[in-house]
Amino acid sequence: MDAPLSVFTGAWFTLFGAGVLGWCALEIRTRRELRRTGVSCLARVLPDPAARPATDGARDAARGDAPEVSDTSPVLGYLVEGHGEVVTRPRGWTSVRRTPPFAVDTLVPVRYDPARPTVVAVDGAGQLRGDAFWTLLGLAFAACGVLLLLGFFR
Repeated sequence: MDAPLSVFTGAWFTLFGAGVLGWCALEIRTRRELRRTGVSCLARVLPDPAARPATDGARDAARGDAPEVSDTSPVLGYLVEGHGEVVTRPRGWTSVRRTPPFAVDTLVPVRYDPARPTVVAVDGAGQLRGDAFWTLLGLAFAACGVLLLLGFFR
């Protein structure tokens, strides 16, 4: 690999890995703080306003469209004194989670920040696999970047 390309690639991988690790640590810290000090309530899972209604996959294929995949992060609605109904998505839910999606109109326990009621975490929902995935991804990119940089500067 050409020297400037290996330096650029190594720096990019290192910065990307560090960014993913920083984001993951911040999300875990925020959820942990919400679960420790947040206000507890029950939230109702609402229909996702951004999701398209389910269509026939064969019809989509005939038109040349790829079937739409909706976001796996649930839309939650709950009442907050002084703010009315708050509609938001919980922290730390990505399409790389392994827990089954909540059905619409299901009541789920959540904790929210009373100062910022749109910051919410689902109580009791395991997110260890998603957190481990993002942490390992960040570590892999950072390690590859550092190895590329070390190989150039040897």
